[in-house]
Amino acid sequence: MYQVKWPAILVIAVMSSLNLSAEGGRGSPFLVKDSVYNTGGLFSLGVRGTANIFFTDTRKSFGTGFGASARMQLVDRVNTEWFSDYVTSNLYNKANRTDAHIGWNVMCYILNPKGFKRKFTPFIAAGQCFDYTGIRLNGENQKLYQRWTAAVQMSVGCHYNITPRFDISLSTLYDLHLGNEVDADLNSNGNIVISQHSNAGWEGHMMLIFSAHYKLIQLWKPKGQKSRTLFPAG
Repeated sequence: MYQVKWPAILVIAVMSSLNLSAEGGRGSPFLVKDSVYNTGGLFSLGVRGTANIFFTDTRKSFGTGFGASARMQLVDRVNTEWFSDYVTSNLYNKANRTDAHIGWNVMCYILNPKGFKRKFTPFIAAGQCFDYTGIRLNGENQKLYQRWTAAVQMSVGCHYNITPRFDISLSTLYDLHLGNEVDADLNSNGNIVISQHSNAGWEGHMMLIFSAHYKLIQLWKPKGQKSRTLFPAG
């Protein structure tokens, strides 16, 4: 099991965000006057902690892991997120499961984020990912059972904007597998059995995601303005 140290990265990012906000002051071009926010083109990078929850058997431990993501905002109320995750799970103390995801989401803000000066910004999201699962029984020279498939997901969540540039987010996501499935179960004798089947239907799992993102730059200038950058000049 990996020891994830991303909370330390989160603390560093918070301190950097607060420092840059203090330096920018009122002159920061990110804090737009009045009700014209023009957040299209904002590019963010972040880290995330992930927990997988399985409903087929409550005796299985939930998986924990980490990942990274980038966001590209299209318009004020529509954002995109591109992510990857690596998650490990202990199955009955008899096997270990590894899940990996790489994919994207389109995020729609329920409330106008108002240049991310609004502290709480709830959203709904939907997207697609490529999904890997590997299960290996405990012990030496045990066979690895694995599969690659695609999945679709829907989620609800909320940003908490510590500053307009820096946010932490919590979301709940359901990942629905579209192809082959591999799983581990206990039989009546207490032995673990690996099952593999195709066209898994509605099988999938829920994920809880905690993330922190920092807005680095605005890649295109908003309509009606000559130039645009997140960082003030001097």
